[in-house]
Amino acid sequence: MFALVKRLVPQPRLSYIGHVKKRPKRALRILFGSIIGLAVFSLLLFLWFKRNPTTQLIDASGKELTAGAVPQGDEEVLGGSLFEEAQALIKRKDFVAAKERLLRVIEESDRDGEACILLCDVSRELKDVATAADYGLKAVELLPGSAEAHLAYAKAQGAQLAADMQSISGMLGAVKRLGLFKAELNRVIELNPQDTEARMMLVFTNLAPKPVGDFDRAIELCGEIEARDPVMGKQLLAMCYQRKKETERAITLLLAGIEEYPKEYSFHVALADIYAEGKRFDAADAEYEAARRGGKDKTYYSSLYSQARMRIQNQFEPERAVELLDEFIADEPEYDTMQTVAHACWRKGNALEQLGRKQDAREAYEESLRRDPGLELAKKAIAGLRE
Repeated sequence: MFALVKRLVPQPRLSYIGHVKKRPKRALRILFGSIIGLAVFSLLLFLWFKRNPTTQLIDASGKELTAGAVPQGDEEVLGGSLFEEAQALIKRKDFVAAKERLLRVIEESDRDGEACILLCDVSRELKDVATAADYGLKAVELLPGSAEAHLAYAKAQGAQLAADMQSISGMLGAVKRLGLFKAELNRVIELNPQDTEARMMLVFTNLAPKPVGDFDRAIELCGEIEARDPVMGKQLLAMCYQRKKETERAITLLLAGIEEYPKEYSFHVALADIYAEGKRFDAADAEYEAARRGGKDKTYYSSLYSQARMRIQNQFEPERAVELLDEFIADEPEYDTMQTVAHACWRKGNALEQLGRKQDAREAYEESLRRDPGLELAKKAIAGLRE
């Protein structure tokens, strides 16, 4: 700060003092101007440190992003078709191409807020969590009344939380981010009372140990979800009971769900997971296989993966685990909130290691990294093979 003052306020020298005596008005003007400059600089510095979180996102021309309306008659040409292309690309998991379309939407139309929502999701899928959070923040700035914008921002915060938890230094920043994450999810619920997704994320968050979690709040949220989605609500509630070590209560709830909703095969997976945790492997196998009676959907592939994982974690029948994972990998299922094919390849490597087939295991781990270059589990597994 003293060095800064020296630069802004001229320092007197003997020759300069003599000059001041001859021309006092000019010297005073210079001195006064320097003091004013220092005051303005100090004010700007203060405002900088007191500022609220914001973004610096602009388009290629340097124009600040806005949520302005598309000019009448231009929506289809400038925004609509590009949005449709981007949405189709997102469904096909072509996130790089989708991002390019969305950036064009920002350049060529005024649908910046909507584009930022999708850019937030796309950046998160591309593992660029910092950019995802930036787009999410801009989305809520532009569309403060949009539940979709707040949900996208919350998911980006969740991705950053997961990244923070990978290091000790990151954990320190995660505490502050957790508060923002919860606040955004609660804002989603406020804006969209029928929401279940934000409530579900809050359930998992509140199952963490205190002071982060709140088990009573988790149970309350399950009740709110059940009122809107009975199947999801009952399964989440059973999970809460299991976490609370009330296993029989959880099993009773899931058995009642199977009876009440015989076509909802996801109840079988949830029940099988509890049996697997309790080392009741025969009962778990029966439920995993029952879950696959409904055809090849998300439940089908969840049961394949979980049935293989049970064998790998408990180190029995690794050959069967490889068979189950081979089917999963061959079909390449892609569903939200389900383990990826890259994870299945890593699990297959685990099973092959248990069989003593280290070269095959290495190939499985390498395939895992080919599909997801950032998967640390596979990197560590390969490093372990070298030891």
